[in-house]
Amino acid sequence: MRTLIAEHFSPWSEKARWALDHHGLAYDYREHVPLLGELLLRLRTRRPTGRVITPALITPHGVLMDSFAIARHADKIGRGPTLFPRDHDAAITAWNARSETALAAGRALYLERLTHDRAAKIEMQPPFLPEPVRRASVPAADLAITFLRRKYKIDDAALAAADATLARELDGLRAALAGGRAYVVGEGLTYADLAMAVTLQFVAPVDGQYIALGPAARASWGYAALAERFADLVAWRDGLYERHRRGAPRPAG
Repeated sequence: MRTLIAEHFSPWSEKARWALDHHGLAYDYREHVPLLGELLLRLRTRRPTGRVITPALITPHGVLMDSFAIARHADKIGRGPTLFPRDHDAAITAWNARSETALAAGRALYLERLTHDRAAKIEMQPPFLPEPVRRASVPAADLAITFLRRKYKIDDAALAAADATLARELDGLRAALAGGRAYVVGEGLTYADLAMAVTLQFVAPVDGQYIALGPAARASWGYAALAERFADLVAWRDGLYERHRRGAPRPAG
């Protein structure tokens, strides 16, 4: 059996889960907790050194530690329509790179908002912790934010450029969808759509039936200025989810 180690709120994890679910591949789900779960992640993935990231898919044949690699793996062995049609493979690869750029910028902006939002830091802690423990553990959340900034090299320069970077990539998405196009490339759902749809999680979180967030956490993920500027893309994302992500299971475990 496959095991997916991921974070239920993470756009990177959502890219992998969506591809796996699209192809009807069963998997056990394990929630990763940043900082606290780092050692366990290394043990599970058998990576004692180097950087380890989620999502990570553990299979009988090895570990895949990247959304794109997981999606390609699912495309090869799963059922249903391909997310990587051969005629558009190069374009999909390029859109995935743009997704990664947008997501990195979104993460920088989100972590800065989260730093100043105590209520969101309480909500984003593991739900199995009692409320008094979660409130008392806010300093641990601050340590986790610092850890993530260092892990992903989010310095003052990266933060200063993040706003323009995220907007630039969303402008590119808007151009690709000009004329009322439903999909980024081709005439049907591809991984390019998944990759760009999840970038909007850092602008306006998708409905809670797909990614569950508490009210404070939902507010911290949203970015009002860009949500208004790119309201058409948020609507496109919501329509894509409605057509292609119905019944998406909520992670547990």
